[in-house]
Amino acid sequence: MFRYVVLGLLRDGVRHHGYALMKRYRQRTGLSINTGSFYRELQRLVSEGLIESTAPSSAEAADVRRTPYVITEAGKRAFDSWFAAPVPLEPTQSGEDQLAARMLFLTEAPPVIALEVLQAWQDTLWTRATAIDRAREVAKATPVVDGFDVLSYLLARRLRHVAVDIEMVDELRRAYQTWRERAPGQTGS
Repeated sequence: MFRYVVLGLLRDGVRHHGYALMKRYRQRTGLSINTGSFYRELQRLVSEGLIESTAPSSAEAADVRRTPYVITEAGKRAFDSWFAAPVPLEPTQSGEDQLAARMLFLTEAPPVIALEVLQAWQDTLWTRATAIDRAREVAKATPVVDGFDVLSYLLARRLRHVAVDIEMVDELRRAYQTWRERAPGQTGS
């Protein structure tokens, strides 16, 4: 998923060098990342044709970390597809949160797409809540083998997490709509 965050950071079409991308990553996510991991991902994206390095300016040429990168059309399509795809609610193996990663780029999406994506997130979360609630009811009705029903409490915890996400997406939608209405030169469409 990190690859899509990097693509999103380049989605504006502006040339950015690796260090500037790392700074943008930190500013937007509040997280730090290992420099080596970041540059390895940039090289992977270049080798897959999703971004490309461009000729550095004379000021950038003295430092390999200042090699500028731009997103390719294939990279834009990959990012746009990922952004609009249904959100898997379980964290990735590395613990990354797919919903939070997509939220980083909500304001860059066209308003119609952003509102559709917010609705899709809400729908996905409600579906997940319903499935967890059903599983919890089944767990509560199933005889416990070891004498204490931990599963129904674990499912209740998951349900609470989903409820918080539902509330957060609803707040995000309201804040986004207010932002769109107040943004200079915006029609809100």
